[in-house]
Amino acid sequence: MCGRFDRHRPVADFIEAVDGLTLDEPESALPSYNIAPSQRALIVRGSELGPVVRALHWGLVPAWAKTSKMVRPINARAETVAEKPMFRDAFKVSRCLVLCDGYYEWQLRPDGSKQPYRLALEGSAPFVMAGLWARNTRFTAEPLETFCIVTTQASSRCNDIHPRMPVILDREHHQQWLDRSLQSLSAIVAMLRPYEKDLSVTPVSRIVNSPANNGPQCIAPLQA
Repeated sequence: MCGRFDRHRPVADFIEAVDGLTLDEPESALPSYNIAPSQRALIVRGSELGPVVRALHWGLVPAWAKTSKMVRPINARAETVAEKPMFRDAFKVSRCLVLCDGYYEWQLRPDGSKQPYRLALEGSAPFVMAGLWARNTRFTAEPLETFCIVTTQASSRCNDIHPRMPVILDREHHQQWLDRSLQSLSAIVAMLRPYEKDLSVTPVSRIVNSPANNGPQCIAPLQA
């Protein structure tokens, strides 16, 4: 599961991380050290002009949904995303990249408590997670645009913290992931692998448990 992440860098810093990205408008979502479900976050999706950045709400509402009372999943499992009715349409034609500096997972301790960790690329480079997005026009005056994050089995580096992790896409796969004309499900599914390169895994304060806490202290290493 990926239930919280941070994107505190300016979007301009992601130009080097996202293949083909250019900026065509000011930032539409404020930087955040503690992005929670239902909040807006920045994603990249394909367009006729190339990859563009947009701010969408986290929690997928499919185009076919007729009520706002439905469950809004924040994650889609890579193993079943192509078949699940909730995700399969978006998986075919509405894939996106989720801008990210790091994400949080909670490790269950023997005493029943949960210790939060922040996971990020070595060297703190910005990266993207595989996502799906949808536009629903059925029950709101304005179109509702939402997204979710695709998860897979955790890598050997991360498995001690949590058995699942977001799909972190290598730059070489960005264009393919965004290409809605790519209809080969096997080719798309092949990109959904655990990230086996080194990640930094850092214990952080439990203040991150509350979405109300949003500042540099959320990502600060926990002092022994």
